[in-house]
Amino acid sequence: MKCTIDKIPLSEMSYDTFVTLYLLPEKPLIITGVDSAHANGITSEHVKNLFQDESKKSIGWYDAPLNPSDKAIPSFLHDVLAREDMSVRPLPMRLFMQPNGHKTLYHYDGNSLHGFNLQMKGKKRWCLISPHTPLTSAPLMFVSLVGKNFVPDAEYYDYYEFETVAGEMLFLPRYWIHSVSTQAEENINYNWVVTPTFPHKTSPLGRRESELLFLRKKIPFLNRFLVDSYGEYGGAGESIVEEYIKDVGYIRMCTRICKEISTLPKTLFLMKEIKSMASEFEENNFKV
Repeated sequence: MKCTIDKIPLSEMSYDTFVTLYLLPEKPLIITGVDSAHANGITSEHVKNLFQDESKKSIGWYDAPLNPSDKAIPSFLHDVLAREDMSVRPLPMRLFMQPNGHKTLYHYDGNSLHGFNLQMKGKKRWCLISPHTPLTSAPLMFVSLVGKNFVPDAEYYDYYEFETVAGEMLFLPRYWIHSVSTQAEENINYNWVVTPTFPHKTSPLGRRESELLFLRKKIPFLNRFLVDSYGEYGGAGESIVEEYIKDVGYIRMCTRICKEISTLPKTLFLMKEIKSMASEFEENNFKV
């Protein structure tokens, strides 16, 4: 079913309301009226000074430590980042910069991340697909096995389609599959991420993540080939992993292996197209 995303002005958003209606149910939300006035100060020199982790540049973003005095961070978000049931990594802030026409593949974010995406400049069009009605993922990966012209069918998927403009912040809960395309000449986003310290047991993608973590614990050499760090998972590593896998056993692990193997034919069929989309994505990053 195609759904309509909630939009609430920041001035009307209380911390308790956000936690009760959106954070804990893991429901997407757009918060409007967020300060983006200092966006004009985001220059190449600013990026160089603040976002120093070049290792993340090629795959879509720059990483930076949290700056508590940053006026772009709404007060309720400070409270979210301080919650005991949320793990904050050493570099929890990201910067995205893309030109017009830039588009991501359908995917969900690794490390079980909740994301708070603030549109600083420009406009983006989003499509979010619920983790309860997910697309098929490539084996052991977060990218979805769909082609470039995929359009979700309301009969099979619960999804949102919407745009964000400057001053709007999207709360994107973990495991929500998404594709994002830019709609303006210059598009700049701040993004803050946290990982819940507890597993998501009710969705197929939440269960998949727990099963994959169990598999990675039992067969450690797999971690050499995967993008996200097992030892630093969610910023807390082993403590989060143990919580996520405590209800997973060998039967579920073996079933997961079979499910991942079953996607190989479709993966091979779409491999060339997915590689082409990924190359186009990387080539146009930060060309603003």
